[in-house]
Amino acid sequence: MDVAQKVWIVTGGASGLGAAVVAALVTRGGFVAVLDLNEEAGSQAEKQYGQSVAFFRCDVGDEDNVKQALKGVKERFQGKKWGGVVHCGGVGMAGKTVGNDGSPFSFDVFSEVHRINLLGSFLIASNVASEIVSQHPSPSRSSADRLTADRGVIILTSSVSATEGQMGQVAYASSKAGVEGLVLPMARDLARHGIRVMAIAPSLFTTNMGKNTSPKVRESLLSTTLHPVRFGEPEEFAKLAVGIIENGYLNGGTIRIDGGSRMAKM
Repeated sequence: MDVAQKVWIVTGGASGLGAAVVAALVTRGGFVAVLDLNEEAGSQAEKQYGQSVAFFRCDVGDEDNVKQALKGVKERFQGKKWGGVVHCGGVGMAGKTVGNDGSPFSFDVFSEVHRINLLGSFLIASNVASEIVSQHPSPSRSSADRLTADRGVIILTSSVSATEGQMGQVAYASSKAGVEGLVLPMARDLARHGIRVMAIAPSLFTTNMGKNTSPKVRESLLSTTLHPVRFGEPEEFAKLAVGIIENGYLNGGTIRIDGGSRMAKM
């Protein structure tokens, strides 16, 4: 799919991985709706990119928030076809199943991580897909008329923690494993509408989440990184996201971007 002249929703687009994706899409002629809670950074993005970018305050784990934000996207970019979404919005909250004091991990925190990371992924993906479907005529049931051209692309963000969760990542890792579990059945659901679904599973990047990682965890990760021995750069994530959009034969899977690293238990 060509990025140019289409509307792209980027959640978490006011900073980090999302901000790099916004820049890459605008460079290629796309129109971008930034969905984020950071109003200051979102407003700065609007000023930086002018008419190509619009900011909408949104909690991705709240259904009313998501629907209201996407309604605003339709009004702001009225008449333009939607290309899809790169869903980067998410949180990471650490805690062991049973803490050092013997108490169980907070169920409220566990639920909040899943609300944002997993339920938010479904909310965003399903609502964006619904709008894309509404913008195109219903596909024929005839096998002779099977779609070959993209009508939309959904990109979710998982994590290497989905399969290699470390100590203290019980909430985060399980939420990201759930994200990966969405991809194939969702791709199967949406195939008849010409919509592809993929996920990206990054290791640690030079974002706020990466910078706030403890020195012990940072060194543990770098010790298992093959090459290059460093954290990933947001622009590298953005290049992969654009590559998925432009490569029409990528569908129903998860791509790691990790320098060949494998996470140890801590």
